[in-house]
Amino acid sequence: MNNKVITIFGAGFIGKSLIFKLLQNGYFINVVCRNPYLKGNLRSMGNVGQLEVNYGDITKSNTIESYFERSDYIINLVGVLAENSKNKYSEAHVLGPQNIGLLAKKYNISRLVHISSIGADKKSNIKYQKTKGEGEIAIKENYKYVNIIRPSIVFGPEDGFFNVQTKLLKSSPIIPLFGGGKNKFQPIYVNDLVDGIINILKQEKYTGKIFEFGGPDIMTMEEVYRFLMRELKIKRLLIPTPVIVASLMAQFIQLLPNPIITTDLVKALEIDNIVNKNENDIRLLNIEPKSPYSVVPTYI
Repeated sequence: MNNKVITIFGAGFIGKSLIFKLLQNGYFINVVCRNPYLKGNLRSMGNVGQLEVNYGDITKSNTIESYFERSDYIINLVGVLAENSKNKYSEAHVLGPQNIGLLAKKYNISRLVHISSIGADKKSNIKYQKTKGEGEIAIKENYKYVNIIRPSIVFGPEDGFFNVQTKLLKSSPIIPLFGGGKNKFQPIYVNDLVDGIINILKQEKYTGKIFEFGGPDIMTMEEVYRFLMRELKIKRLLIPTPVIVASLMAQFIQLLPNPIITTDLVKALEIDNIVNKNENDIRLLNIEPKSPYSVVPTYI
């Protein structure tokens, strides 16, 4: 059994895979989230005394400080894709990381890993990416040894990308290709992302470095749909559609409880979501990432 204690903030799609792999590596895990009573299924993943699931809100320092007192490593996975009255970009992406950085410094945390996103930039006109960039600055200003990981689209069972596009293809005979479907992605398999995080924690030489994680394939949105149609053995009409139409649609769709697109995310359709060749990538960690072409057919 590893005697290191890791506190993980966030227990969503990436969190579940990360928790499972860390438990296999013998770490003691403390999962902290705003709704721990909804995460009861996590408790069965570890041995007795190896896993705890507790309440905490990274935007409120007083609710998370006690976890830093008894942690060796901290991993922040908290993020908001579509903001609403309860989930604000500025709070989840900026205030939360700032609080984590301050507490990591106060309690002399050995290692801190912060999950950001490709395109994070405080100068961006996309609010999601702007606040991600501001969050990176906020956490690093307070804890300079933080490891920041910027993944492209993360995929795997229960993902919010290939699964969502699959449902769309199954439900509609006509699929709009906003902006012509030419924007590019470099999907990273969730298990590869998790292995990358663990490798960073295990090796001191990576302390303080920034990484961008992408898979082996760069895909346009049109290629994503054509790939999924081949696997589903269905035909759909793909129609190039101006981005302005997506903006108009998003104004209504974003009012839904779990919108698949918002006016802010529409702006992201005009830029590519791929690894910057000047940044450290996952191969530096001796990981050869898996292709969505081989993994996605196993779960859609």
